[in-house]
Amino acid sequence: TVIVNVPDGYTPGAPPRGDVALKLTGPDGATGTVRISPTTLDAAAAFQQYADQRTAGYEINSVSLLPGDLCGYSGQELIGMLANQPGQSIQYVDRIAHVWTNNGDYLIALQLQAPDKTADLDAAKSVLLEDFGIRMG
Repeated sequence: TVIVNVPDGYTPGAPPRGDVALKLTGPDGATGTVRISPTTLDAAAAFQQYADQRTAGYEINSVSLLPGDLCGYSGQELIGMLANQPGQSIQYVDRIAHVWTNNGDYLIALQLQAPDKTADLDAAKSVLLEDFGIRMG
């Protein structure tokens, strides 16, 4: 279980399904997603695969990486842009963590995105992407 704070103006959307534990709808077309995905990859390989999948399918994309460790777990923060045509981009900011357990490893991804120039993700980022709780059971 992942315990996160929900930013002001964001409301829960569709119920959990598959690796999507939480979907949020925010202002101005912004969305948030919490994913918990089992992985057999080590942290570095899981992070590379995640970044590749996050930008896949977009003709124009960028990704910047920052450290984002969480309580002894490896982590990264990704910031970037996705687009198929100039002038129609989506801005995103994600925080990912590679969590090991006695029952396998997981990649946890907290994702925020919004159409460029329609929403300010900074306020939501400081709430959703801050350190989050992990409960194993």
